[in-house]
Amino acid sequence: MTNVLPAPDAPALTLYPIYQTLGDMVARETHGLTDAQWEWTSPNWSWSGWSIRQNVSHAASHLFRHYLLSRNWGDALFPGRKPYWEDLHALAALPHRYLDETRWRSITQVLEKLEQALELVRDILTRETVDSVRQKTISQPDGSFYAMIAHRYPGTLFPDPNHPGVWRTTLEGNFRHSEAEMATHFYNVQRLKRAQGLQTVVTLPFLGYWTLPNWDRSEA
Repeated sequence: MTNVLPAPDAPALTLYPIYQTLGDMVARETHGLTDAQWEWTSPNWSWSGWSIRQNVSHAASHLFRHYLLSRNWGDALFPGRKPYWEDLHALAALPHRYLDETRWRSITQVLEKLEQALELVRDILTRETVDSVRQKTISQPDGSFYAMIAHRYPGTLFPDPNHPGVWRTTLEGNFRHSEAEMATHFYNVQRLKRAQGLQTVVTLPFLGYWTLPNWDRSEA
């Protein structure tokens, strides 16, 4: 069977199935967790320093941060008033890179923010086309984290021809980076469950940073 590539004028959302399924996946994986399981951490592994709550909270914050903050895509995507303006600092700009835990800490609260972040992304990707996400670019620091998997998506990260040492990423590439982040933090959620002796319930798609050959995929 031949894969049919989406048309250039198709909604960009067709490139990223994960943004349509992730909310349900996380809700199913975290259903029934106690507060102790939601907050559990361990010093035994590098991946267990953050709890399930912090991983999910980071995923939500990441989406608000990358597509609303001015230093990222915010001004390009929302030249006027940005969505969630009143709460944007607490959602996206805290140094620990997850939601303000004094406001959003319970499973219900964090999942609600994740779904809002995913809805924001779906709205953007419905408005953008396959062609437009490949044409729009912003500057990225040299050595961008996305460089580890950018080769899987040719043309999404490249040196700025006018500014040596500066890189450009396309909007497609940034959404690939976010996709990789979402999958990798969901992978962490699952091994945090297994480390607590809990069964996982969702099959994780094989994409993201955790699929790199040198990624730490240790288990408890």
